Amino acid sequence: MDKSSYYIKMCESAKVIQKQWKPDFGDFFVSMLLGMTSQCQSVVSDLEKKMSYLKTIKAVWLPRQDQLQEMVIEKYAMPWDLTIAFSNVLMADNASYFDNFDSMEKVWLAFIILEKHKKKWKDGEWV
Repeated sequence: MDKSSYYIKMCESAKVIQKQWKPDFGDFFVSMLLGMTSQCQSVVSDLEKKMSYLKTIKAVWLPRQDQLQEMVIEKYAMPWDLTIAFSNVLMADNASYFDNFDSMEKVWLAFIILEKHKKKWKDGEWV
């Protein structure tokens, strides 16, 4: 799981992704207030309390690779189709763009933002 400051910045800047977050057990997040990365625990089971707490600490969701893939899987008939689309995008004119990312979470986040929102990560923001 990528918990690097670079991935944190990419996730924090991906407001459309952050709005989709429905905190669940095992999700990773970083508290921008405390500067700590954590996992959602099952101790706080009430979603409303959890959301209030996460807002208080200015939590930024760090989606795992499987969560990122789930964001686009409905667009494809089979997981294999998603794999082919992912491969085609990485091998096309965008190959040098994806060379900038050193984890699968970064690559998949960049793929999703490009596919769904037609934006690329450049100079610390989605444009």
